[in-house]
Amino acid sequence: MTRTTANTGAARRRSRVPNVLRLALALVAAIWAGAYFRAEARVRRATAGVVRLVEKTGEESPVALGLAANRLGGFLATNAVLEVAEWGEWASGRQEIVQLFVQIRNSLETISFADARIATTVLRQGEIRADVAAHYRLADAAGEAAEGDGRAALRWIKGPDGWGIVHARLQPDPNAKTPGRLP
Repeated sequence: MTRTTANTGAARRRSRVPNVLRLALALVAAIWAGAYFRAEARVRRATAGVVRLVEKTGEESPVALGLAANRLGGFLATNAVLEVAEWGEWASGRQEIVQLFVQIRNSLETISFADARIATTVLRQGEIRADVAAHYRLADAAGEAAEGDGRAALRWIKGPDGWGIVHARLQPDPNAKTPGRLP
């Protein structure tokens, strides 16, 4: 005849609790990792990086401008196209878009985006669209400024070198005036 004590049942229950907690923690970590490393999440973070990169808070050195242009080029596919609503295609190809970026950045004193909201949509395997909505402010050195609520649609494609923007469509606020020196 075996004897069981009340302490044996309590000990078994206590030993199960850490196992259940470990399992729950592993499940939460797996869900977080899946959400964090999912393609849409990576593209959303990259798009937020592009938004931060385009912002300019004041005068910048030629070296800083060159570094910003180089970083922007890293986000673009070689055959990327930049289109602005109502004006059509502004630039095609990584090099032309980067040159336009440098030209616009040189002509403006500040470029800022407030309340940028980014949403991603999987179009098909290896292709994601990132929609950005933000309040923008563009000001030149003379103090002339344009403000409005703009939108951008960036189509990202996964290539051999990773994710890159192949098509960017900008939609400025139709009621905002453009600073005079913009191309």
